[in-house]
Amino acid sequence: MLGEERRQYIINLVNKTGSISASEIARILNLSEVTIRRDLDRLAINNFIKRTHGGAISIDSVGHELKFEDQKEKNIDEKKRIALAAASLIDEGDVVLIEAGTTGYQTALNITNRKDLTVVTNSCDIAVLLGKTNPRFKIIISGGILNTYTHALTGPIADSSFRSLFVDKAFIGITGIDFYKGITTVDPLEAQTKKYILNSAKKIIALCDHSKIGHISMNFISPVKVINTFITDTLADADFLEKLKETGVEVIEC
Repeated sequence: MLGEERRQYIINLVNKTGSISASEIARILNLSEVTIRRDLDRLAINNFIKRTHGGAISIDSVGHELKFEDQKEKNIDEKKRIALAAASLIDEGDVVLIEAGTTGYQTALNITNRKDLTVVTNSCDIAVLLGKTNPRFKIIISGGILNTYTHALTGPIADSSFRSLFVDKAFIGITGIDFYKGITTVDPLEAQTKKYILNSAKKIIALCDHSKIGHISMNFISPVKVINTFITDTLADADFLEKLKETGVEVIEC
């Protein structure tokens, strides 16, 4: 495969997967990581991809949003590890808010064996899952307008629910996060609802795989300093994580 053909293949691969490591590309193409890293650097300089520590992520429009079904399988291994770490922070008797999203759903899968929890959510998927697997839980669902892409309940009804509720810990999903631009999302209704979610919790725990770091969506939610704990995977950008730590945010890599 010629150099230009190889680089085009890499672009297509990154766009298809959303994010991928240099070692994985090297394995697929049976080439050295040195060659692949050189290709990734060249593609990043020309804005075909975005370079990350250890690999690359696709460059999406600020208005781009994957459907829940597609997002569910993206970086699934990383999401499962993040969710397991998130679940370990939930204690018996806690009142927790688990925001709609694929990593939030994975987190819910890991707490079905708990005995005494109150779970607030704006996700029908999470509410049904926990209602079926543990009838002892007290489950509060926000109501609101269903976003058919993210499966999140948002809008004025959801906002009213979160404005009048207070929880110990809120586990939030991330669409895009940048140290300077803050936490962002595509849907303006979702952005507004998320602001109320952030205000409802004593502790904010962000669940974010590496592909979301450095991505900026069109609607601002809040600066990164609102986060208390940031859970991500080992491919996350090291410079970004170091800046978070400097602001006092606890970082968990898994």
